[in-house]
Amino acid sequence: MKVSALDHRNAKEVAELMHRIKPDWWPSAADAYGQLTDLSETIRTIGWVLEDDSGRPVGWALFRELKGYLTLELECSGYDDHGVFKLEHKLKDLLDTAVAYAGAQGFTALRNGMSSVGFNIDGKPLEDIPEAMRSLSTERVDYHWMLDYGFRVVGIQPNVYRNNCHLILLVKEL
Repeated sequence: MKVSALDHRNAKEVAELMHRIKPDWWPSAADAYGQLTDLSETIRTIGWVLEDDSGRPVGWALFRELKGYLTLELECSGYDDHGVFKLEHKLKDLLDTAVAYAGAQGFTALRNGMSSVGFNIDGKPLEDIPEAMRSLSTERVDYHWMLDYGFRVVGIQPNVYRNNCHLILLVKEL
């Protein structure tokens, strides 16, 4: 056996293999081929802009549709609160729009991640992730707003941003 690059020369054959051995995941070879060759089949970017009364953008939220996971994931967002970057309640209308959109698409979750900066785990190695999740604490307004909005912590991925700066994973079930 040998490993070869998956590319335009073999994608159709691989798609046929995928469909043949797992038709409940790929009802047709064309479905599998689309996943292999067209990123928009599995991940698509969508976003919304919040505008002031004059039509000037004051906030945004960019998401990734993770179709295979029935999830809409927040990629980045922000709000200009009189020159101050914010990540909390000022984004409610954008998140409400995203939740409505996700529901209409049949998605089951809205996912977000935030850095551990300002949390009790920041700057420390994570030896026991379940314990770190149980004892997680911060004064960050955006984190508490997300919890109030219905998100809950579902995991921590260590060292994502740099050594000992972790990713806190949050999900809101729809």
